[in-house]
Formats: sequence, structure tokens, C-alpha cells
Amino acid sequence: MGNGYDLSINRYKEIEYEEVEYEPPRVILGRLKAIEDEIRADLDELEGMLFD
Repeated sequence: MGNGYDLSINRYKEIEYEEVEYEPPRVILGRLKAIEDEIRADLDELEGMLFD
């Protein structure tokens, strides 16, 4: 604006942040490995269907 006034609510509204708690990295990595194992098994099955 010309005079530098900003009356938009976003400028003056307080933002509240919520703390997010995550599982320990070891648990997350374990889940990722399990998912990768499922994917690998599915790929092996698909490969068997295509090339046998």
C-alpha cells in the first residue's frame, strides 16, 4: 500500500505450532525395510510370471 499500512489478518494473526513427535529412527528404518522386502517379493513374483 502507499503508506505502508497492511491491514490483512495474516500479518497480525498469531501462528500456533504443534510439536510433532516421531517414532525413533530405528523403528522407522525397520518399517521401511519391511516395506522394501514386500516390494522385492512382489517384484520377484512378477518376474517369475513374466520370464518362466
